[in-house]
Amino acid sequence: MEKRYIGRLVDKILRRRSEDEYRRWLLKYGRVVEGRVIDSDDADLSPTIYYCYNISNVRYESSQTLTPEQGQHRTKYFPGAAISVRFDPRHPGRAVIE
Repeated sequence: MEKRYIGRLVDKILRRRSEDEYRRWLLKYGRVVEGRVIDSDDADLSPTIYYCYNISNVRYESSQTLTPEQGQHRTKYFPGAAISVRFDPRHPGRAVIE
């Protein structure tokens, strides 16, 4: 218990966020850019999509497992589809899809 508390305290001091907190922050404050779906993997219950986006003439590629809500609208994420990508302006390689 104490170890977990110390870890959270260090994270707070260093302004680190948990993965879920960081995702919520990106969805709320991240800058929006258009991206394209490159490919998708529907092999398991939670589909993964692979996408790309450009920022300042730099191409970034990433992947994301769709949330259950996004999974209900899989047709929006077919290869070649335009998608909205939210990225961290300080770390443009970190992004999530809406």
